[in-house]
Amino acid sequence: MPSRLAFTVRKYHKWLSLIIGAQALLWLASGVYMVVMDLDFIHGDHLVQKMAVSLSADTSGLVPFSAIRAQFPMAYEIVLESWMGMPHYRIYEPTRAQLIDATTGVVRSPLNEADAIAVSRYHYTGSGEIAATQLLTDISQAPDEIQGRALPLWQVKFNDFGSTSFYISPSNGELVTRRHTFWRILDFVWMLHIMDYETREDVNNNLFRVAATLGLAMSVFGIWWLYFSFRKSEGSVGQPGAKGSST
Repeated sequence: MPSRLAFTVRKYHKWLSLIIGAQALLWLASGVYMVVMDLDFIHGDHLVQKMAVSLSADTSGLVPFSAIRAQFPMAYEIVLESWMGMPHYRIYEPTRAQLIDATTGVVRSPLNEADAIAVSRYHYTGSGEIAATQLLTDISQAPDEIQGRALPLWQVKFNDFGSTSFYISPSNGELVTRRHTFWRILDFVWMLHIMDYETREDVNNNLFRVAATLGLAMSVFGIWWLYFSFRKSEGSVGQPGAKGSST
């Protein structure tokens, strides 16, 4: 009876390994990449600088906040921040965001190509040169790596080792995100890991559930089969003709 059960366990383990084995290998390989790679490096923290420059406490030479408030009565948020080392107001209204020079009151947005290049060079720490720029306005033509961020965005590409891309908001001048080769690899292996081949975000998709269940079953049958294998090995010790038996 045990031998028949062992044969059945082995058969199920074999077929489950055939069905889900390749995906199990992808889980391991992708997991190794995600564990080995430093998350700050993946986020591209080494590629940027001057992301949070403090302003002087002296605001006497700036356009008063009250004047900005009166100019933009629909604004729900007005923030005085450093933009490329100079004080600027970021104005957030229900339908738009704007960038205002705090020293002159001049509206800087929407940023043109030269402005986007200037912002990129201001924040970039690498050794590459700017290879291409593009204003992304159509979501159907935008790369997946922006991950649903609101358009329009300026895409500024560098010709460095990691093929870095900066994404600049033409509305408020922010460096919205940055992408490089190692981040793109992580995004790809994450897709393989969670088996969401469309949005690369849904970790509760049915395909992943089924594969995880089959993978668990494969492991259980494998451990069960290993139990029978050990019993068989122990049973052979001491039998006539067995290796190491007494004469």
